[in-house]
Amino acid sequence: MPRRTKRAPSAPPPDHTLFEFTCEYFAQLGATVGQEPSAGKLRLDVLLPDELAAHFGRQHLGLRFQGAEPESDRELVAHGSRVFDQMMVLLDRQSAFTVLRAPARHRGGEALLTAVRPVNASVGRLRMQEQSRFLFGLTWRITYRADDKRQEIYTVWLDEAGGRIAQTGEQSVAAHALNLTQMMQDAEWIAPEQTVDGELLPPKLPPLTQLVRLAERARSFAVYHADVRCVAHEAEILPRLYKVLNRLTTYYQQQIDEVRDSSDPDGARRRALEADLQRKLAEEVENHRLRVQVELIGYVALETPIAVAEMTLNNGRHEVAIRVQQDRYSGVIERPACYACGTQTAAVALDRNGHIPCDACAHVCSACNELVCTACGVEPCPVCAAEICADCGRTCWACGGRTCAEHIGACPACGDAVCHGCQGTCAACGVRQCRSHLRADCVMGTAGTVELICPRCSVRCPGCQQFSAHTGVCDASGQRFCANCLVLCPGCGRTVGPGFYHADPIDGTLYCAACVVECPACHRVATSLGVCDVCGVEGCASCVARCVTCGRRVCAVHGIGIPDCQHVVCNRDLVGCALCEEIVCPACTAECAACGVRVCARHAAVCSQCGQEYCISCISAGSVCRTCVAVEQSGKVVARDHLPWLNHAEAGPLAPHYQWRQGGNLGYDIYWGEGRLASVAVVVVRRGDDGGRVVRIQRMSALDRLRRMLGL
Repeated sequence: MPRRTKRAPSAPPPDHTLFEFTCEYFAQLGATVGQEPSAGKLRLDVLLPDELAAHFGRQHLGLRFQGAEPESDRELVAHGSRVFDQMMVLLDRQSAFTVLRAPARHRGGEALLTAVRPVNASVGRLRMQEQSRFLFGLTWRITYRADDKRQEIYTVWLDEAGGRIAQTGEQSVAAHALNLTQMMQDAEWIAPEQTVDGELLPPKLPPLTQLVRLAERARSFAVYHADVRCVAHEAEILPRLYKVLNRLTTYYQQQIDEVRDSSDPDGARRRALEADLQRKLAEEVENHRLRVQVELIGYVALETPIAVAEMTLNNGRHEVAIRVQQDRYSGVIERPACYACGTQTAAVALDRNGHIPCDACAHVCSACNELVCTACGVEPCPVCAAEICADCGRTCWACGGRTCAEHIGACPACGDAVCHGCQGTCAACGVRQCRSHLRADCVMGTAGTVELICPRCSVRCPGCQQFSAHTGVCDASGQRFCANCLVLCPGCGRTVGPGFYHADPIDGTLYCAACVVECPACHRVATSLGVCDVCGVEGCASCVARCVTCGRRVCAVHGIGIPDCQHVVCNRDLVGCALCEEIVCPACTAECAACGVRVCARHAAVCSQCGQEYCISCISAGSVCRTCVAVEQSGKVVARDHLPWLNHAEAGPLAPHYQWRQGGNLGYDIYWGEGRLASVAVVVVRRGDDGGRVVRIQRMSALDRLRRMLGL
């Protein structure tokens, strides 16, 4: 394959910035600039006027630029050359101070006359005149010195009052942004005025004290701008400083490590190297320290023509003079400012105090219908939100808000003037008063809410010590209790309070003291007494209970309570476990479905196959009942069509897949099905008058059966 040769990088295009600057420089100063077409942008001939010839010392200048061959009759124009320094000196001398005048591009007075629209006042004493004002542009040279040097030219524009003027694309506090660059291009030089005696007078300027004050204010803006730029410059300086410090530290540390103990027994060389390192580190830190210098290099006084219209507004009560002015250059109109927010407004109205509000700050008092601005203290009523002025509103002593006369009143308890928003109505008497005087009723209202009641209507309940207006009288003691503490006796229908009723120990029902008796056996309160059917002993429901089997009432002597289920069984119906003779509850303990005996919980077990409970005598070693074993070995074969549970939702779909055999005991019919791969299915049906009910469905594989038999 042919070898590819590397192409040399293309040379950058020549820089003709200095050539173009020189051409524009002499052209702006009125010189004649000539250029040889064959020489390109390397040679320039300049014919100077008399003023420039006196400065440069000759009438004709032959100039050459970087890249041109040296010539005896031409001078080199480059940074630092003699001709370039002369150009800069002349530029500094002429640009130190300049007075310009912007042209008047907007004429006529129609815009001023229609700039404002009186709303509730008449216009009188209209006077229009032409004036001028100055805009000052102060240019600063900001120098940033550290390990390198950077310079920046920054211009600050101020008006005559010292306010910052916003330029196009710049955020500022000024209302309108001006394109000052275009304005400077359109401005014209102000020629000196010639007096009667023929003397030329310079343009009239503001006093020197005002110019000094403006320069000091512009300097503060320039310093702030420099502070902001210092953050970015320091971020660039720090990496360079760290690199230098790291290089010095590494070098000197190597020098210190190479010093042997034999050649420096007292450590003098090491200490000298460390001191030299600290000195150089301090020098580098000082060399990289950022220093800023702000220097005023020139300023411009730009005179702008303005048209001013002064008029007087009169609404019959106040007479206010307003001023409207238009910038003749930009056409921007300055209207009267709102007294409250300072925003210029075109719709001019006079409020009650002679102030001019804008549309957003103009309010109408709902009581006196007077126009009032926001600064005069218009506030909305906290109850109805109607705007009220200071003369028509009343101050609430509770919240401090200004309230209309309809929604404030004197509190009957303390006598303070409080608005209706800070007052509440007593739910009992309906009197409105301060919320701090009202109390919460401990009894809920009809709607399930907490009601407020006044001290005069509230009664402290002696039972719960809470206040309430919903009270009643106890029929037993005659005391007054709240509705929460009163109880209606279901026995006699009387209303009684705390201490005069008792709770039924069985269901907790509350009865009055007259409707309860004392149990002679346990001496506890009971609503009624029962009689033992065997011995005739009286007692409460806990002492004389009904037998769970026969229903007879028996006392503790003729009956036994079962601890597990809390049932009572009389001595005649007692049943014992067939294996250990422990007494069991006949209602909670079922008979073994295989042998028919009753056993306690310790001698009962569940078959792992049919899932029914039997006595342990009827369960084989593999946790399978005798019935399941008998059905599996010698059960009666049943055709699939004769199975009684074919219509069952879960068991019916199993019938076609197994060969079924049937067996049973005293309580259950068990169907054993054998399928493919030694899988089995068990369906258990509980016998009953309704023909039986499926209580268990079990499907097992051969592996599951083996695990069940081994107890795994």
